[in-house]
Amino acid sequence: MSPVLDQPTFRLPKLNDTFSVFPDNGLNSNFSKARAASREWIGQYSDIVCGPKMRAFMNHCNFELSNSYCFPYAAEAGLRATMDLTNILWLYDEFTDSVSGAEATAAATIVTRALREPDFDDGSWIARMMTSFKQNHIDRAGPNVARRFIDNFCSYVTLVGTEAVLRERKEVLDISRYVAFRRETSAVRTCFDLVEYCVGLDLPQHVHEDPVFISGYNAAMDLVFWTNDLFSYNMEQSKGHGGANVVTVIMKSKGVDLQTAVDFLSGYCEALTTQLQESRRILASRSDVVYSRDAVRVIDAFGDWVRGNDEWSFATERYFGKENHTVKKTRVVKLRTPFADSVAFNE
Repeated sequence: MSPVLDQPTFRLPKLNDTFSVFPDNGLNSNFSKARAASREWIGQYSDIVCGPKMRAFMNHCNFELSNSYCFPYAAEAGLRATMDLTNILWLYDEFTDSVSGAEATAAATIVTRALREPDFDDGSWIARMMTSFKQNHIDRAGPNVARRFIDNFCSYVTLVGTEAVLRERKEVLDISRYVAFRRETSAVRTCFDLVEYCVGLDLPQHVHEDPVFISGYNAAMDLVFWTNDLFSYNMEQSKGHGGANVVTVIMKSKGVDLQTAVDFLSGYCEALTTQLQESRRILASRSDVVYSRDAVRVIDAFGDWVRGNDEWSFATERYFGKENHTVKKTRVVKLRTPFADSVAFNE
């Protein structure tokens, strides 16, 4: 007989079973050394804007460990680049969650100018952080990767500003609009750009415009943000940010309860996994090695991302706090009381 729970719960699907079709390539052996360097680097900026409780919370989240799961093949320099990007993304995301839509929009302008204008420096921590990242990593990437990364990152920060405006309006998008919107605000495109950087490829633009490659790319990207939305739902709804989450979107669009929305998401992830595998199969059958070898290598690395992202989500306290291992085993999540135990950005 099941125990009586003293607060509402929902049950997570076993996405680890769904994602087991992707090989388990383990953890990157360069993790410890790269993490130490990346934490020292991001500390130059997080120490300026984060309060001590927020810094302690972020340290416990162990974001850099996600890179060790998602980039198991990366050399030390490449892994360091991915860690620096991850640390930028969490810091920028937490910062924009704490400010108005106008302030988030202004921050996006600073990021864009720092990435596109070599001499730009307004003295802000954001400008210095982005200029340093570009010089350390993006300037060393191939021209196609560098161009796509800058375009994708600038698009991401612009739409994060829009996300803040939607939050202020308490507006919830429908499913199709949300999927298109989330593909840009999840920043997964920028992470996938570093996939090419880490495997030593600089795919020509025609590969990225190929319908089969796009199908696999979109499937992998959607799998990452759908699972991130699922795992972060409890945390986000407790902060009053649940509107910008696919679980809320499904509930509102389909008029269903929380558990039904979660179950729908599970089925959709199974379909996306099949879509990613089919893209790989078709690309591998082509005679041109740019597709059958290089594009397939990138698609395989996307599989590492999908599986690694799922595994990291339970290896960290980011989403489930100190109950992360229990939740992984039981799949039961207790809904948090809104605004309880939340940590302010400058606290």
